[in-house]
Amino acid sequence: MLFLFEGLYGRGAERVSLGLISRLDRARFEPSIWILRAEDALRGEVPPDVPVTVVLRGDERIRHALLRVPATLLRQARAADVVVGTVELMPTYFAGLAALLTGTPAVGWVRNSLDHTFAEQPSWHRWLSRQVYARLSRLVFVSQGVRQTLGRLQHLRAERTRVVYNPVDLRRVRDWGQEAPPAWARALFVRPTVLAAGRLSRQKGFDVLIRAHARLVAQGVEHDLLIVGEGAGHAELLALARDLGVEGSVHLPGYVANPYPLMRRAAVFALSSRWEGFANVVVEALACGVPVVATDCPSGPAEILAGGRHGLLVPPDDPEALAGALGRVLADPALAARLRAGGPDRAQAFAPEVTVPQWEQVLRQTAASGA
Repeated sequence: MLFLFEGLYGRGAERVSLGLISRLDRARFEPSIWILRAEDALRGEVPPDVPVTVVLRGDERIRHALLRVPATLLRQARAADVVVGTVELMPTYFAGLAALLTGTPAVGWVRNSLDHTFAEQPSWHRWLSRQVYARLSRLVFVSQGVRQTLGRLQHLRAERTRVVYNPVDLRRVRDWGQEAPPAWARALFVRPTVLAAGRLSRQKGFDVLIRAHARLVAQGVEHDLLIVGEGAGHAELLALARDLGVEGSVHLPGYVANPYPLMRRAAVFALSSRWEGFANVVVEALACGVPVVATDCPSGPAEILAGGRHGLLVPPDDPEALAGALGRVLADPALAARLRAGGPDRAQAFAPEVTVPQWEQVLRQTAASGA
């Protein structure tokens, strides 16, 4: 099995892919990794028994290695039973190219709502993706919503599609959650704390969350808001907190390598996203036993929370509704206790023991079916 990456970036998509690779049954699967760019943020998470090929060196671009890139890809694809593009667009295009030129069947792993992805990319991606995705042996989607979104944009053959939820490393979440929180955070949890985590971008809707927080503060609900993550929106979010008069209770510490001790101590975990693909962080929050309030955005949160049975769902881009749901959990100990108690059991539905065998079935069927 050959898994194609653009780079080992420190993102959830690459981390989940490496987690799957590490858990494949070695009696049946021999995974290998092909990486276009030398970006090694997650190199330490590559299983030691998996061979890795990195094609571009340093600051090289594809145009500097027009022969080397396809030569290494096709050589390894011919030796594989299945090629997997681990992320949409570039890795999946390479998987499609390998399948076309070698006859090795290919799988595309679709993780995001591609309507939003296409909106942020040059227009030629829409055309090229239609040529590639329709010809892949299998498309694996991380949620039903992601499959439905692509189905509205392109014609998909249902028998070639499959939804497999992301395998979330619940053991690591639990073990890391036992560690002490950072020294700077210990004073925070004197008051109830609403926690959020993610890249500081428009997608994550942290501006909506800060507005919801300000509404609760104006209503006299004492609490802090802690948003962990880094990104281009940091200064803008701080400015918004100042404008709303809540800069003293909004905390933006940046990247936190281990957020799980913070999750365990939070009164509520808030997902304020405008869109997602799956939202691993919601599963992680459930595993930590923290009540979850999430936007019912496309896609993922409603599926994870089973339509609201395991957490509260609110419309995206609605500070008033988000404030109301957060306020309910903060004010109702019985509701908070029920959500805390049920979270870890719900998280088990996304454990590797459940989802990795589903991936193994996809790989076996794809190898048996041919290109």
